Amino acid sequence: MSLVLTAARRLAALGLCAAAAIAGPFTTLPAHAAAGADLYITVTPRDGGAYSMHLTCDPDGGLHPYPLAACDALRSVDGYLPDLEVDPGPCPLVWDPVEVEVTGHWYGRPNPYYEEFANRCAMERKLGPVTG
Repeated sequence: MSLVLTAARRLAALGLCAAAAIAGPFTTLPAHAAAGADLYITVTPRDGGAYSMHLTCDPDGGLHPYPLAACDALRSVDGYLPDLEVDPGPCPLVWDPVEVEVTGHWYGRPNPYYEEFANRCAMERKLGPVTG
């Protein structure tokens, strides 16, 4: 039985190599693709339930629930998160802190960001879809 699996694995590997060799010149990324954003976003509420997301822009995607909206918001401020103010307005005066940390790069420029918000409302008003 193991000989059959080994032969099947070798055949599959050869098939992948052949497909890569044939498609090689057609699968290269455009020159501007390397310049896109590649960000890791971590949201840590004080009461637990931290979550992390990976966001890419140009192309918009990654493991983020709203990559198109998040990338559009970031493009509006050229990736500079401190300038982002998605939905300014009042929030309840409740102290329930939420920390947001972003690492990665925006079109080749390092783009670190850290901020502690008084509560989830303040975070969402400032960062909107970036924090999911």
